[in-house]
Amino acid sequence: MRSTDTTRPPAASLGRTPRRRTPGPAGLLLLATPLLAAGCLLGACSGRVTPTRPAAPAPQTRATPSPAGTGTAGPAKRRHLVAQAVVPEITWFATPDTDAPRGQLANPNREGVPLVFAVEERWARWLLVQLPVRPNGSRGWLRAEDTRVTETPYDLQVDRSTHRLTVLRDGAVIARLPVGIGTGGTPTPSGRFYLTELLRPADPNGPWGPYAFGLSGFSDVITQFNGANGIIGLHGTNRPDLVGTDASHGCIRLRNADIEKLAGILPIGTPISIRG
Repeated sequence: MRSTDTTRPPAASLGRTPRRRTPGPAGLLLLATPLLAAGCLLGACSGRVTPTRPAAPAPQTRATPSPAGTGTAGPAKRRHLVAQAVVPEITWFATPDTDAPRGQLANPNREGVPLVFAVEERWARWLLVQLPVRPNGSRGWLRAEDTRVTETPYDLQVDRSTHRLTVLRDGAVIARLPVGIGTGGTPTPSGRFYLTELLRPADPNGPWGPYAFGLSGFSDVITQFNGANGIIGLHGTNRPDLVGTDASHGCIRLRNADIEKLAGILPIGTPISIRG
């Protein structure tokens, strides 16, 4: 497929490679080892999951609404709250303090990964979260007692116009990496999303590379793909020459060395913004 941009800026080093760690009680980073179906979008993935790395404990619950992304450990730090479901089925509501549910999601999901949600507001008994459902940008209220809240210091920012992924930790840039994005006919959607799962393809030299993160967002134009619903992914590639161009069905492609490093440091639930 012909690309629209042949510039491929050099990647900054992340300084570490993936390591397996024993999970703690607040573990959130989970790894599946599926046989990925053919195609770019990750909704067709399936597999068995094993935990790999914990996220840090979250601050104490507050009795009044508060923004979820404002840390208290110093002016330069920015932490993001993540809620992991601890019940077999998570129910969300349009407003807090109501008995009328708007929807449910099975926990774990069909890849066997426990459900996680990016938290936007934290009340004493309720959490306002981003939902991994269509349409993009969906939000709902969860009962706090149905979740365990942790936090992530990481934040991802994708600029489609420059084909760059910026990785931040506690608000400080630690890497800028080249990425491939969707074509004009199958664009990578813009918006604020989060990482929902980490998958390991059976063939590390295949089209997804050695690792693939699932996002909470969906393609704006593809609603069915290999029997799935068009989930967007962040993954490696067997075509590194196309990184830095518009070449995918909507997923975000990284060089394999870069996705390996990200798989070693990013907790599930890490936010990702796509713009440009």
